[in-house]
Amino acid sequence: MQKRYQYCMSGMFAATDQNYYEINIPSPHTYETEEEAMADGAFGYRFVLLPGGKGPQVVIFEGSGFRLVCDGKENYIKDWVEGDIVGIYDFDEFTKAGGYIRLLNPELGDDVCIIEDSDFLDTDKTFADIFPNMEHLKLYYIDNLAYSIDEITEGDK
Repeated sequence: MQKRYQYCMSGMFAATDQNYYEINIPSPHTYETEEEAMADGAFGYRFVLLPGGKGPQVVIFEGSGFRLVCDGKENYIKDWVEGDIVGIYDFDEFTKAGGYIRLLNPELGDDVCIIEDSDFLDTDKTFADIFPNMEHLKLYYIDNLAYSIDEITEGDK
């Protein structure tokens, strides 16, 4: 078995069930070196519900960006994804690839500074459970907060 490297994005998102979640999304690609795997750090991640599809899915785009917009009345951040789609995971594919989600403890309230692993709760909810009444073709933002480069052995997943 050959050792390979895989980029894994760790982020947060607000779901339509009114809760916040941590998500860890493995790249759909593996590489021979850690340096090659780092290239996947440019990816952009969104949830989407495609018509006639498999329910909510994570879509991975080639890139993403953001900028601060100051229009005189208000300030806000405009964000986008760009380029080709490099991967799509439904919930079963996501978990099979090693991805997982955890619920931010709702008892912490809205104004929380997450400083401990214990702020999150394990959950068995699926993408469909956390995105009730999801709009078709609307992209739901996933905030890319951190990453890891995981060493895997081909055939592990």
